[in-house]
Amino acid sequence: MAHRATSPFRRTLQRACIDGDHPTTRRAIRLSAVVLACLLVAAAVPAAADPGGVASRDSSIRWQGTPVSVEPLPEPLQLAGTGRAWRLSYLSTSWSGHPTAVSGTVSLPAGAAPAGGWPVVSFGPGFNGTPDQCAASQIGTPPFARPLGEALLRAGYAVATTDYEGIGSRGESSVVHGPAEAYAMVDIVRAARRIAPVSRSWAAVGYSLGGHGALWTGSLADSYAPSLRHVGTIAISPTTQWRLQFAAVRDPAAPVNPAVPYLGRTLPVTNPGVFHPADWFTSQGLNLVDLAGRACIGDMAAALTGLTMADVFTDPAAAMDQFTTLFAAHEIPIRHYPRPVRLAHGTADQLPAVLTEITAGQLAAAGTDATYTPIPGADHFTVLAQVAPQVVTWLDDLFIT
Repeated sequence: MAHRATSPFRRTLQRACIDGDHPTTRRAIRLSAVVLACLLVAAAVPAAADPGGVASRDSSIRWQGTPVSVEPLPEPLQLAGTGRAWRLSYLSTSWSGHPTAVSGTVSLPAGAAPAGGWPVVSFGPGFNGTPDQCAASQIGTPPFARPLGEALLRAGYAVATTDYEGIGSRGESSVVHGPAEAYAMVDIVRAARRIAPVSRSWAAVGYSLGGHGALWTGSLADSYAPSLRHVGTIAISPTTQWRLQFAAVRDPAAPVNPAVPYLGRTLPVTNPGVFHPADWFTSQGLNLVDLAGRACIGDMAAALTGLTMADVFTDPAAAMDQFTTLFAAHEIPIRHYPRPVRLAHGTADQLPAVLTEITAGQLAAAGTDATYTPIPGADHFTVLAQVAPQVVTWLDDLFIT
């Protein structure tokens, strides 16, 4: 196969993108012609995919993780115990395989970094809605999640939290899309290394939707970012077992999960020409899909008070069958993960803990070092405070091995 000659201009741009890979920047990085050029050059070299659907890790242009903009994180949004913190936008791989800008935050513990830099926890937060104003980098960590983040900082871990593709950044969100969530979680570690004294050793920790993203991250981290040292994955109350979840809400009288209207916006993005909201949602449901473009999850939950699946879908059972089909590709990969996986779930969670127990069993049967820990009495919101000490213990063990 013939290869196109690389022009001197393109080689210069490639070097400019690659040279951003080391942690030297201490000032705010603004969107520049070089970053725009990185986007253009990267877009001109389509990302190949391996049989597992992982974006190419062999590109000579390492644009993934390039910071687009960096600014200090406002103090009211910082976790207690933060030394320094930034809000940033960085390049990642979209669900489509093309470059995209994703936002997030990076927080460092107080004090001087250890030799080699702070070990990193890439944290996947729970779902708060797809509008930009719902992003954690814009409104801060919710009170129920702060105990975990603050415990990580106290234990000496840098915390890099992604907003996910299309939330807090241009474009429509791609949730739920397993690989895109994982790419965002990996690439914020790359970005953190370019702006802060952090180590190449890192772990993926996620909660709820972020647990889904963390598990996907664990499945592809080594192949997507071999230059980093991924030590393992921790998933807290993850959203898994989509087939079972959708089967449980086929009943027209079932209440509507507040996340459902957002799927009416994201599924057409990741399934263009396949999923059309008007084919499945009632007029009232379409109004809620429209609301999902403006409202965060709390306001959506209030708008859904008293509504059933029959109010939102023309045929709830058929709609859930369609959701099951579309989500099949984004179920947690059940195979041997190269690094340990730790799963935890509150026993009083409205999202049944048995789903996580099933997932842990499937991963273990596939040869993964996977364990499941029930958190007695914890619900979907109290679980983070209760599991925080265990998470720190797990991390300490993972980083030692």
